[in-house]
Amino acid sequence: MFPLYLLSFASLAIFAAAHPGEVYQRLSARDLAAREAAASKRHLQARNCAAEISAFNARRKSKRELARRGEDLGARAAATVTATAENPTYTELQNTSCITAPEVTEGPYYINNEFVRQDLTETQTGVTLVLDIGVLDTTTCEPLPAAFVEIWAANATGVYGGYAAGGGGGPPPTLEARQGPGGGSSPVVRNETFLRGGLATDENGITELITIYPGYYTGRTAHIHTMVHLNYEVADNGTLISHGGSLLHIGQFFFDESWNDDVFATEPYTLNTQTRTLNSDDGILNEANSDGNNAFLDLDLIGASLEDGILGYITVGVDSTASYTISNTNYLNSTGATVVREEPADVYV
Repeated sequence: MFPLYLLSFASLAIFAAAHPGEVYQRLSARDLAAREAAASKRHLQARNCAAEISAFNARRKSKRELARRGEDLGARAAATVTATAENPTYTELQNTSCITAPEVTEGPYYINNEFVRQDLTETQTGVTLVLDIGVLDTTTCEPLPAAFVEIWAANATGVYGGYAAGGGGGPPPTLEARQGPGGGSSPVVRNETFLRGGLATDENGITELITIYPGYYTGRTAHIHTMVHLNYEVADNGTLISHGGSLLHIGQFFFDESWNDDVFATEPYTLNTQTRTLNSDDGILNEANSDGNNAFLDLDLIGASLEDGILGYITVGVDSTASYTISNTNYLNSTGATVVREEPADVYV
């Protein structure tokens, strides 16, 4: 039977004080109970989708094997080039399915209305990370096309684009700010866009995003934030209209500690002066992965070494009828200064 996992953030509010670099808005007991119920419902829905998920596996695995067979026949150069979102580099769905219900706000370092694009790297240095993300609608047991997958993460030295250096982007918001409508937004100090953005899933429910392996910062292990939007809208300037459409999911992806060890031993990660937090000491990770839950990316080397990059893949199960709210009040160009886009990237509309 294909293993399924339930990623639930139901009690994350208790970790707010333990993680000064990233503070979450407190949830009432009523809200927690409602969201736990939603998580349980998705878990049951996912179990009912086991056969369809297995078929999804087989289709993606077949494509992967064909690509590898082509490599064996002398097409190595073509096979190792990062593919487009319509033809992901790796297409096997492994047992890293997150059947999710958002349980907390998105944290203080989100920025609304970021660019629609595949490559989020700009000029940030670090180990290339190609994310192959599948989105499954647990209400139909079918892959979900045209779902916009957005991600954001810290750079190799633990700094988020747009925010001040230190503590993952500056001091944590005040208690008043955490309890207000911003959900604990830290002030944006620069209009940077690195390691932020996203792209919609193709007709097969798959998208591919290019970023770098994120660094750690004080209080948090390496992680990537994600949101999944449906019926999304794109502005004329090629940015996502964050509050358009429906927000189906807010979550985080994590990395096995052995991969963290290997990556953090290389430059520029060795230049990170913040205190490293291990997976075992990150309460948010531990809660997200307790009781059989799984929020870890399945990782593989793209080539012979880290220098060739890492592929990470995961499938996120969502309820296409859900609709959650973004709390962060920061927007691209919030400061009124010129947007710093370090290296123009292709924009996919």
